[in-house]
Amino acid sequence: MWGGNRGAVERFQKNRDALIADFEKRSDPSNLVNNPRIVKGNESAKQIEKTFCEILDLDLITLKSRLQTDDYNAYTVICAFIWRALKINREINCITELIKEAFDTAEALDDEYQQTRYKGELFGLPFSVKSNFYIANYDVSVGLAKLLEQPKTTTCPMVQFLSERGAIPFCLTNVPQGLLSYVSSNPIYGTTKNPWDFSRTPGGSSGGEAALLAAGGTAFGIGSDLAGSLRIPAAFCGLVTLKPTQDRFVVTDTHGGLPGRGRLGLSFGFYTKTVQEQEFLLRLIVGRPEYLELCPMSSPASLKETTLNVDNKPVIGWFVDDGFNPVVPSNRRAVEETISKLKAQGYEVVEFKLSEVSEEFDPYAIANMLFRNVMPDNGAYMSEMYAGEQYDEYMKLFIRLVRVKQNTLISWLIRYGAMPLAKILLSKRLASIGGAYNADLAACRQNQENTDIFKLQWIRYWKSKKIDALICPSFITPAQPFEYPAQLSNGAFITGLFNMLDVPAGVVPVSPVNKSDVDSLNNPVVGFPLEGDILLKKQRDAAQKSAGLPNAVQVVTLPNCEEMCLRVMQIVEDVSEGVQRLQWRCAETDEEPVDIHNTPSGVVNSVEFFKRVDLHRS
Repeated sequence: MWGGNRGAVERFQKNRDALIADFEKRSDPSNLVNNPRIVKGNESAKQIEKTFCEILDLDLITLKSRLQTDDYNAYTVICAFIWRALKINREINCITELIKEAFDTAEALDDEYQQTRYKGELFGLPFSVKSNFYIANYDVSVGLAKLLEQPKTTTCPMVQFLSERGAIPFCLTNVPQGLLSYVSSNPIYGTTKNPWDFSRTPGGSSGGEAALLAAGGTAFGIGSDLAGSLRIPAAFCGLVTLKPTQDRFVVTDTHGGLPGRGRLGLSFGFYTKTVQEQEFLLRLIVGRPEYLELCPMSSPASLKETTLNVDNKPVIGWFVDDGFNPVVPSNRRAVEETISKLKAQGYEVVEFKLSEVSEEFDPYAIANMLFRNVMPDNGAYMSEMYAGEQYDEYMKLFIRLVRVKQNTLISWLIRYGAMPLAKILLSKRLASIGGAYNADLAACRQNQENTDIFKLQWIRYWKSKKIDALICPSFITPAQPFEYPAQLSNGAFITGLFNMLDVPAGVVPVSPVNKSDVDSLNNPVVGFPLEGDILLKKQRDAAQKSAGLPNAVQVVTLPNCEEMCLRVMQIVEDVSEGVQRLQWRCAETDEEPVDIHNTPSGVVNSVEFFKRVDLHRS
């Protein structure tokens, strides 16, 4: 079904394979013996590999420091990360394209330093780039064959700013076909696996970024968020991220996914492993005058101090049920345990009820409002986007529903984020919402007005509760098997809500999913009542065998209060158990035996390549 684009796909894949082979050769320790650019010993491949493993075990802040103090140079570090990233990519398929200038950029940075003795703030730090960001001379196909062989002529200001400070973009990472899903899979680049469990998705649309960082293949990642595209992968992969208010940090020259979207804040941000790393990167760029030169539309408000007097404790609101879609026991427990720990440390906690925010809009009406904002044209743009494309295996249900939007019933389904037909026919939860959606200009205008009204009601309710931040579930399940995201698009309400409100929202991993969480799934009375709802049954099935996967919470604040969001994220990280980190098994240094007993099927594959290590916090 490629049509006239088959040749472009074949040429791209041939060139991609050739570049990967070249990068593998150039980063192979056996080919770097006696290379004068390699530091810390280059007399043997074993010695170089040991140095690479030492580099790759460092956290972002320490690696930055070691690069600044000349312990390592840019060329050695980029070789180490490319060497590891390509090994990772062979197993989880997270990289769409390599940036061929990466080695030359590292060499140039080292040579310039030798001449000027100057290093930028991010000197030599390799980073990955979500493949919807423009980089000059590279395609932005977002998994669509029709967009191949159309290289961009500009580089997005976020990538340019980071590069000007010495960071090195070295690869582009995978996304869903057309961006609009949380399974990172498409016919051109294939399906990205979650490094925690190869049978599950890392989420989307920034899934390739999250997977690569969680697997240890990049120093940090960058992505975008329109309905949870940063936060869902962070939750699925055990990472930290923050979606800022849209205008606090604007990024241009990207494929946004939904041109002409309704009232949805489009945000950009970072993937890191700790809140400290997250704040370091955001503080570097948000409101920075040099960034405003590249992107004047962004706010000039830089991040203020986030560590306030310890006696001045923020008041924390919380909820576990948004009134639209209940979350599974693990995700509920993540919030309840976090709130319990905060309360034990003297924090005032206040229950926040979405059903009380507005007398005019109940949670179902709010969900209706959100999904109308996602597709104000009734899916016309998306239908055209997928025309003539081969449908991805894990997105075909979603795409087919979009492409037959002219049918009245399907138009209704689209209104709810491409929910399965069975949801409409069988779910009593949606029985109160009737009528087909007439996506004309008047309806679009009314929905935007309703959104503005609801935003004001949200802020007034928030103020009435006298809270500083809100803690709630990060998603409806932990990482799901690949087939479920297309069937559970309703899950994006818990993240998309905060794009519609255009407020800061971050994700912090707090613990692993445990066995009792999974056991509770199968207790329909007290664990996870199905209420005769076929989608709740699918949600329950998607969370089976999830013990050991990352479990996270979401932290939300009022518009432009990123500082408070970061502060509470740090508080949550400090009181939480956290999750382990994945570490690639180095052949020369790792003698730990692989234990494959009592693990879900996909995890067996994961533990063959990644050991689980405890997080050592400073």
